[in-house]
Amino acid sequence: MRNKIFILFFLFITSCQNLPTYESAQIYEKIGFAEISNDNQIAHHTIAPNRQIRITNLLNKKNIIVNVDKNLNYKKQREIILPNKYSDLLELNSTLPLVKIETLRTNKTFKANIGKIFEEEKQVVQNVDVKNVDIVDLSKNKKSTDIKLKKIEIFYGDFIYKNSALDMVSLLKKEISNVNPVIVQVNKKYRVKAKTINDINDFDIFFDKIVNTKFENYNISVD
Repeated sequence: MRNKIFILFFLFITSCQNLPTYESAQIYEKIGFAEISNDNQIAHHTIAPNRQIRITNLLNKKNIIVNVDKNLNYKKQREIILPNKYSDLLELNSTLPLVKIETLRTNKTFKANIGKIFEEEKQVVQNVDVKNVDIVDLSKNKKSTDIKLKKIEIFYGDFIYKNSALDMVSLLKKEISNVNPVIVQVNKKYRVKAKTINDINDFDIFFDKIVNTKFENYNISVD
């Protein structure tokens, strides 16, 4: 049984995408929740300071390119700590501050692609250090508070082998209460969907169940 569990998680680790990295030359990509702070600096738990990243609000697709200011140990269920001014630029939803974090391969400056800055955004822009942040792809979509998402899923995988996904389902049911995981096929791989969430509180409830367990290497999908 121990050998089976070891093999399962070896396959899990090697088959998962978007694993975090400490190497500045490698690409980090992760979907998670932001914590909004009154501090003026961006903090991440693994991405090196001065590394350039793209932050995308997954509810409205607005994104900014900024530099990480510092590393901090903070709540693992938060992917990044963002100052209020960047949250305002991204129009993050306070009940669902869902973001995608991507490190960039180079320090190339991305020019702002803004057709119009709305009146309510002007004060925010004035407070942003233009040497540190560029704004890209500011769409004319509705604000994130008006956007309804179809599904937000916490999942494990993707697994190459179906048996690995089946073993993962069994372990989740055994170790975590009130979870009914299902397997779906995505791009010829097998994904174990653990829970559908509606807001950040739902996510925190799930996280409290898995903290200090071997199930922390989750991913989040938005459909």
